[in-house]
Amino acid sequence: MNVAVLRSSAWFTLHIRCENCMRESEKVVEMPLGDDVPRDAEELIESVFLERLSFRCRPCGGVIGRLIGINGGGSPYDY
Repeated sequence: MNVAVLRSSAWFTLHIRCENCMRESEKVVEMPLGDDVPRDAEELIESVFLERLSFRCRPCGGVIGRLIGINGGGSPYDY
């Protein structure tokens, strides 16, 4: 008997540009386990998860960043 297990979480790489020094950085986040977590970039944008993330630019210490891109995630039906 074969058993397929759905992926439990998704990883995203957020591309962020500092509003102070205009440098770009990346932040890798893993979604927590659960049924209502975002599994692709579109669901992540529509969720409130991004509002809870903090940002601090390493070179200048700025705390305001602009999200300029998202990579990662996957289909909820990936095995």
